[in-house]
Amino acid sequence: MEVKLAVGDIVVYGNHGIGRVSARKQQAVLGATREVVVLTLEGDLTVTLPLELAQTQLRPLASKADLRRVEETLLADGELSTDAWLSRRRATMEKLAGGDPIQLAEIVSEGAQRERLRSAKGAKPQLSSGEREIFTKARRLLSGEIALALGIQPAAADGWIDEHLARPA
Repeated sequence: MEVKLAVGDIVVYGNHGIGRVSARKQQAVLGATREVVVLTLEGDLTVTLPLELAQTQLRPLASKADLRRVEETLLADGELSTDAWLSRRRATMEKLAGGDPIQLAEIVSEGAQRERLRSAKGAKPQLSSGEREIFTKARRLLSGEIALALGIQPAAADGWIDEHLARPA
């Protein structure tokens, strides 16, 4: 899907999250004048990307169809890999870096499923610190996008995620 990059447009930039196009202008890049897109991200972070890179690295906010797939992903319990975290880390980091809402939902769902399994076995329901950090970041990115896509507050988006992760006891 082609992303619009007009000033004021809201876009998603991989694992950096949601941003707003704050400017499009001509700028010298590596000795040549090129069109660039300036994004303002969370925390007033500003990123400048050449237009060609922006068109491949940025995507529009999740659509209603995307949100339905996120919902399905959160509701389903996938088959969990039995590999150790360090073996699964690279693939999980790639999903996180891509920032695709369905892949973020996969990370969130898997983390929740692993915590439920540990809890059911009577173990402390906690992921390793590295796994928890990635799970938390994926959830924060997903929640922010859901909030904007549905026009709700971030706390309500967290509740939406929790509702879809909940399993009967």
